[in-house]
Order: sequence, then structure tokens, then C-alpha cells
Amino acid sequence: MSTDLITWYDDITINGVPYPTRNTSPLNTQNSSDYLGDLPSHHRHTLRAHHEAAHAITSLAAGGHIHHAQLAPPSTADSLPATGASMRSSGAVTGCGLHHGNDYAMVFAAGERAEDHWLRQNNLWTPDRAVGVELCAYADRTAFLAGCPDAGFNGGASDYCHAHNLADQAITHHWDAITAVAQVLADRLYLTGQELAAIAQMPNGTHTCNRPC
Repeated sequence: MSTDLITWYDDITINGVPYPTRNTSPLNTQNSSDYLGDLPSHHRHTLRAHHEAAHAITSLAAGGHIHHAQLAPPSTADSLPATGASMRSSGAVTGCGLHHGNDYAMVFAAGERAEDHWLRQNNLWTPDRAVGVELCAYADRTAFLAGCPDAGFNGGASDYCHAHNLADQAITHHWDAITAVAQVLADRLYLTGQELAAIAQMPNGTHTCNRPC
């Protein structure tokens, strides 16, 4: 795992708490639509599909089991309250079977890093859009930090950039599988774990929880 640290910027505040971002934002707003709204709806839908696909594929890569992945249709997702304090839900992946802290960190961080990766791959990356992508990870970061209170944004061994680094490595290695799943998910909006694993040509790991497969 890379030990390189990054600079976090505290330009944005959500519910009175600074929300650190990798890129500084002159807009100083918590609404992701202010940063991503210049992209057409189909691009934003594609970003959301890659976000959920990356959660699923990095989980499979770590031996996890996926129950299902789902995505809201563009008309619904585009009309939801802006990301930030609302913690809107435009998609979800449910699964189990992870056992190591680094795997959880990688999977939680994978959504936002896959969106950033897609923007770069398609020559659409800008610092403002990168901030918008980070705001779309508000719920992911909140959930991870609730379960790992030692993690944070102040440097050191528990800095959240390490989760980003783990995710970046996995995303680069499994980008073809992420893209394949994202394309189908964007069209069908719902995939079972078995369908998703088949598309990715990866095994679906052992089911370890009480939730139905």
C-alpha cells in the first residue's frame, strides 16, 4: 500500500462539520449538483453506475459475497436532493463476507475513486467535478468512519488517503470488470450477485450473513 499522504482541503462544511476534499473548491457549497451539473444526465448516470460497480467488484476481489446491486433511473436520481447533508441514495450494493479492515476501507472508497477514474479516462476531469464526486461519497465516508473512528483526515497511518490508495490500485487492476458491470447496471438498474459475478467473470464469495442471497 502506498504511504504517500495527500493534502485535504476544508473548504466545505456539512451540518457544521468540515468535509475534507482532495481538491480545493472555490464554490464552497455542499451540493454535488453545483459541481457536476454541467455534465449531461447520461454522463451522471454512467458515473453512478461505475460508483456502484466499483463497490461490488472490489468486494468480489477481496473475497466478498454480493447479494445485489441497484441503481436509480436517471429521471429519479437527477431529481433527488443534492448530495451532502441529505445523504441521498441513488444506488446501492449489498454484500457480506469481508473480514479485514483494509478490505472494508478499499470497498467504501472505491465508489468515489471509480467516478474520478472514469472522468479522467474520458477527458472530463476537472478539480470542480472531482469535488462533486467526493461529495457523492458522503454516505460512504460517513458509514466507514462510524465503523472505524480511528480513521480521519489528519495524516498518519489511519489517514483516509490510504483507503483511496487501496481503492485506486484495485480499480486500475479490475477496471475492465468494473466497466462491464457498470454498462449492464446502467441499462438494467438491478443485478443479482450471481449475475454481477458472471458479467465480471469473478467468483461470488462465501455468503456469511443472515440476509437472503
